Amino acid sequence: MRSQLFVAASLSVLAVAQTTIKVDVGPGGQFVYEPNNVKAEVGQIVSFNIVDPIHTVTQAASIGTPCVQSGFTNPDGATTFDVTVNNTDPIYIYCLPHCALGMVMIINPKNPGDVDSFATVAKGGTLPSAPSSTSSSTPAPSSVSSTSSGTPVPSSPAPSTSAPVSGPAASGASASTPVNSSPAGTGSDTGSGAAPTNTDSSGSSIAPSIIGSIGSLILAALL
Repeated sequence: MRSQLFVAASLSVLAVAQTTIKVDVGPGGQFVYEPNNVKAEVGQIVSFNIVDPIHTVTQAASIGTPCVQSGFTNPDGATTFDVTVNNTDPIYIYCLPHCALGMVMIINPKNPGDVDSFATVAKGGTLPSAPSSTSSSTPAPSSVSSTSSGTPVPSSPAPSTSAPVSGPAASGASASTPVNSSPAGTGSDTGSGAAPTNTDSSGSSIAPSIIGSIGSLILAALL
């Protein structure tokens, strides 16, 4: 009989231990809850060990409104304070005199980084914004480039088809027609004795035909 009672008492103590989560408030003179976030099932008890009575266990309404009481707080001078979890919704907790220092914790946080965000807001910061769903694709490069005056011009201009003129350009002369650079009124180059190389409109030389005619006359005279 005694052994049965001992086993029952042991199971009762074990059940209580399994349903209780311990949290230290201000250990070692620090402005922290240790741990600062816990996961608790419905019916479990979170037991706060208040090491220094200058700290409190005070409930806030949400992660975006720290340092504003909206629920329970421990009695003045209390060294322990228990919170029974009735559902798995987040319970936001802060210390009344040290909230602005980031002394906060969360029971059943929704996301792993929520306690850090809660502390950031408590210190006067803002909640991180949600990532944008818009695409960040790079726009296609433009086919024109800008000049110094801001007027768009083609980035690859078409090559010019005009040939450069070697001498002074005559009015109305086509770039494809060669320009005779010899001075007007001289029929031959006296310095070299070479026949002039005037060309007709088709661009072919007339010197061979003149030489052929003179050769025929000389041959006829000899005969």
